[in-house]
Amino acid sequence: MNQKKSVETVLTLLGKTAPRKALLDGGVTAWALQQAVASGSVSRSGRGVYSLPGADAFDMHLAQSLATLDCLSRAERMKLWVLHSPSQPHVATSHGRAVAGCVVHRVRGRATFWDCLRHCLQCSSDMEALCILESAVVLKKCTMAQYRRVFTKRKDARARRIVDMIDMQSMSIAETCGRYQLRNAGYTVQVQAYIKNAGHLDLLVDGVLGIEVDGQKYHNTPEGWVEDLRRDTMYVLNGVWRLRIPAAIVLYRPEIMLQWVEQALATIASARR
Repeated sequence: MNQKKSVETVLTLLGKTAPRKALLDGGVTAWALQQAVASGSVSRSGRGVYSLPGADAFDMHLAQSLATLDCLSRAERMKLWVLHSPSQPHVATSHGRAVAGCVVHRVRGRATFWDCLRHCLQCSSDMEALCILESAVVLKKCTMAQYRRVFTKRKDARARRIVDMIDMQSMSIAETCGRYQLRNAGYTVQVQAYIKNAGHLDLLVDGVLGIEVDGQKYHNTPEGWVEDLRRDTMYVLNGVWRLRIPAAIVLYRPEIMLQWVEQALATIASARR
């Protein structure tokens, strides 16, 4: 890191609070750190720990414990698709000692992005891990080529299997979960299938049943409502059977989604006789 960067700049990059060693490793000199504390722009928030004004109390707790956010907790902070928030924060340390109120993952040195993903794999079901790994690619945190280069060891067999499930066309965690559950139930699922004048369906099951997964953020608006009505009309005109399923059902009550899909496919088969 550039030696001329200020203490404030380096602290901002490290999350507003950090141990002295991390600051020195980041290019801050002991003299600059001393001057920043003297000026009041940086405060000493614990033994060997320094913070910017407004630093989060939890982050200061981690810094004082020589720990960093990791695993599912770090994935959430990075805005990756985490299905279930962990009941306790997950952190990484090189010392391996307990950190009050946290689940600890031991690492060598500072936890990397790849350490975070490996720990997510350890602490997640296949579907939960798929959501995280898929979102990392969709959100451009990494690439499929990097996955192929990183997950090469014998112990990475599960990671490779999950990477093989990734579909870069997925637009949300709900689509990813829906696709996983449907394929796991034996259905053929196409993602983002194009329908003339209607746009792309979230999921197309067995080539005949469309599924739109609706979340409030994008659909519960005047513009979203009008567009949904237009698309519903186009589906009918194109002869496409379709279910509109709330994202919460897909994410947390998949058995209901699967029941609806089974009933809809039976109705379609009956209508075609």
